[in-house]
Amino acid sequence: MALAGCFQLREPEPAGAVSEWIQPTQIDILLTNFSTAVQSRNPANYERCFSGPGYRFVPDPTSAGTTAALFANWSVSEERDYFNSLRRRAPASGQNQLTLTSRRDQFFTTDSAEVSALYQLRVPQQDTAFRASLLEGSIRLLVRRRNNEWKIAGWRDQRTAANQTTWTDLKKYFISH
Repeated sequence: MALAGCFQLREPEPAGAVSEWIQPTQIDILLTNFSTAVQSRNPANYERCFSGPGYRFVPDPTSAGTTAALFANWSVSEERDYFNSLRRRAPASGQNQLTLTSRRDQFFTTDSAEVSALYQLRVPQQDTAFRASLLEGSIRLLVRRRNNEWKIAGWRDQRTAANQTTWTDLKKYFISH
């Protein structure tokens, strides 16, 4: 049979590597993909949630503090780098736990909306210099649909209480450590 030489065996993908991804044809699916990627610490799927060159992260001003310049040009590349840094310091067992509550969607057009919610993120990690394991605040995601897929085009983080550790704190620490 002459066709047998046309195909080569390849190593199978690790369990759960990409199979957790669902084409985000609805905002709910995008948020499920985002939450699943955060919880399972899957950098490939985490990065797929963002829109590319136009993406911007706006930090919580109090958490950003004197390092506001760090976030001035924050893009998908920095999202990937901070996420991988956090992932390297996570214990092999256990997952992050992300809970979004009080969600509200505001549509600007049929292809553009803002999703706002309160978040709680529990992060098991092994870097003793970053002591917080519970992050809380308000998340506002600007989401856009292109080619029938929703992506995160912008993210604004905001604390909801004075003594909270926010997602901004997590990003600020792990992008540089």
